[in-house]
Amino acid sequence: MIDVERLLILREVARHGSKAAAARELQLSEPTVAHHLKALERRAGVALTTRVGRVTRLTPAGESLLLHADSIAESLASAERALAQHADLSGGRLRIAAFTSFCAVALPSPLAQFARRYPGVEVGLVETETDDALAMLQAGTVDLVIGFADDATPEPDDVPVRWLDHDEYLAVLPVTHDQARRTTVDIGSLAQDTWISGCQRCRAHLQALAAMGGFTPSIAFQTEDYVTVQRLVAEGLGVSILPRMALAASPDVPGIVTIPTSPSSYRKAFLALPREASAAAQTFADLLAP
Repeated sequence: MIDVERLLILREVARHGSKAAAARELQLSEPTVAHHLKALERRAGVALTTRVGRVTRLTPAGESLLLHADSIAESLASAERALAQHADLSGGRLRIAAFTSFCAVALPSPLAQFARRYPGVEVGLVETETDDALAMLQAGTVDLVIGFADDATPEPDDVPVRWLDHDEYLAVLPVTHDQARRTTVDIGSLAQDTWISGCQRCRAHLQALAAMGGFTPSIAFQTEDYVTVQRLVAEGLGVSILPRMALAASPDVPGIVTIPTSPSSYRKAFLALPREASAAAQTFADLLAP
C-alpha cells in the first residue's frame, strides 16, 4: 500500500519545484524529504521525479500519482474540518437512549438547553429499556445512555457510569384500601393483596421487595403502561408499586393514593458513556451531572 505521508510529500515537491522548498514547507530536513521520495519510488517501481536544471519536476508517472495525492489531501482536510466541528460542537451529532419516565420528566429541559447552546449538533433520542439501551451503546448506535439500577438489577460494570437521581418506589393503592390513610405502608401488610406489575425489571423489583416483607406477590396483571397500572388499581383490581418519576410522567388518575413503603426502596438513575466518548456526549453528560 502506498504511504499517504510520502504521497503528500511528493505533492509538496510538485507544488514548490524543489525538495528544499518542500522540506521548508513541511518543516522537515531536505534529506528526510529525499529519503521519503526514494522510498515512494521503490514502492511504485518507477521514477516519479526528475531534475530539470535546478527545478524538480514530476515524471508522467508522478503526474498521474499527483492526481490521487490531491484527492487524498482534500479528503484529509475535510476529515480534519469534521473533527474540529465535533471538538467545538459546531457540528456532529448526539444520539441518546433513555428509559421512558426519564424521557418524560427529566430529559426535555436539558435537551432544550443543549440544543440552544449547540444548534449545529444533530440530536436524536431513542426511548427504550435500560438493557436494550446498554446493548445499543455497546454496538455504537448511541453515544450516551440514561438507565437505572435497583436492588433487583445491578449497575453496569463494563462502561463508565455517573449517578443521577434516586427515584423512590411508592405503593399504589385504591382509595378504599385499608392502608390508604397511612403515611407509610408496611410492604408485608399487602401480602394478601392481588398485585399489578409493570415491566420485567419492575416485576423483579416487586418480587425482591415482597421477599423482604416475607411473601411472594400474587401477580394477576402485568402491563408496561404506567397509566394502565394506575387505572387497574383505581378499579380495585389490585395494588402496585411504581417509581415516583413514572407517576410524575402520568396524568392524574382519580381513585388511587401513592404512599412510601416500609422498607423504602429506590431505583438509581445513571448515565453511561463509552470509554472514548464524543465531545457532544461528554458535554451533555456534564450538563446532566456537573
